[in-house]
Amino acid sequence: MEIYGKINKPFWDDRPVAVIGGGPSLLDLDYDKLRGAHVLAVKGSIFHVPWADAAFGLDFNGSRDKLASVQSRVYLAVREDQLAGAGLPSKNTTYLKRLDGQGLSDDPGVIYGGGCSDFGAMQICIHKRAKQIVLFGFDYEARWSAWAEHFRVYVPYLTAHGISVVNASPSSAIGCFQKVALRDGIAICANGKGS
Repeated sequence: MEIYGKINKPFWDDRPVAVIGGGPSLLDLDYDKLRGAHVLAVKGSIFHVPWADAAFGLDFNGSRDKLASVQSRVYLAVREDQLAGAGLPSKNTTYLKRLDGQGLSDDPGVIYGGGCSDFGAMQICIHKRAKQIVLFGFDYEARWSAWAEHFRVYVPYLTAHGISVVNASPSSAIGCFQKVALRDGIAICANGKGS
């Protein structure tokens, strides 16, 4: 029996995609204002935005049982050596094959971990054919600057495919994407169109 699945329809090329990380800048975010966009919740953010289109994580730190009760599709990137302990996915969960490193996969069934779930979440958006991505809670303070640099691997692909990414965390250490104020990120999502 094949445990791994893949990302497929519905695609997210019709509206902006709001990706909800876990940084402290989310304290001022009214999630309901994002309802004009597709929403991808990273890890525990799904419990703050239960109506999100999907959730993604490299792990969910003890929340796996709670995930079975959310209405959203849950994508979980699992290494082959972890499959035995992962058990069968619940009906709303799709296991994706996880590879280590800061690569970018063209295969909709494979995700590079990049060291954190936020990095992998960007690949979910790409596989869902997003054209406008707005990052929320991707704060990556100075102490995370090495991980923030991992996101640079996306720039050539995004440019070549006409995909726009803005980071609505103005103090973020991720310097390869345009930074905008939280309210401007919300406006992009609420208007249902790219900038």
